[in-house]
Amino acid sequence: MHIFLTGEIQVGKSTVIAKTLSLLKITPGGFKTYYGPDRELPNKLLYMNSAPESKSFREENAVVRFFEGNPPQTLTKKFDNYGVELIRSARTSSNLILMDECGSLEWEALAFQKEVIDTLDGNTPVFGVIKLASKGWVDRVRNHPQVKLITVTKENRDVLPPILVHQLACDIGFRLTL
Repeated sequence: MHIFLTGEIQVGKSTVIAKTLSLLKITPGGFKTYYGPDRELPNKLLYMNSAPESKSFREENAVVRFFEGNPPQTLTKKFDNYGVELIRSARTSSNLILMDECGSLEWEALAFQKEVIDTLDGNTPVFGVIKLASKGWVDRVRNHPQVKLITVTKENRDVLPPILVHQLACDIGFRLTL
């Protein structure tokens, strides 16, 4: 079973993931996306890098550019090359694959989409985030028969990590010493 979190913007989805992974004492493969310190500004970048790596605000890690008054500019080739590379690497070398986060910005990144769906069809557990307002290709993730979708709220975000630890530990196949 794969677990994907969804919920309002900045409700704490990535924090739930971080706390859950810390409790599991596991470093997943896969990817994470994140904004820089300029998150609240109209002109900003969305970055991507390997799940175990620290956030990097370098231009080569940018996957989407936001400009005031214009639609976001998705760097589709970065998703289709770098994103696919991160997922493939995780599929061959990780017990858990992180996908934080999938959304509508990747709507033209067909190779990336295929890699995500192919991974969901496999046996390695996936722990991820789906942007709540996203439609299109992410509906295939949401509705995948092996995906359990959990909505994070202010009310449940603090109790979710231990619950998710037990579910993921069973899926990964190891005993917890909590």
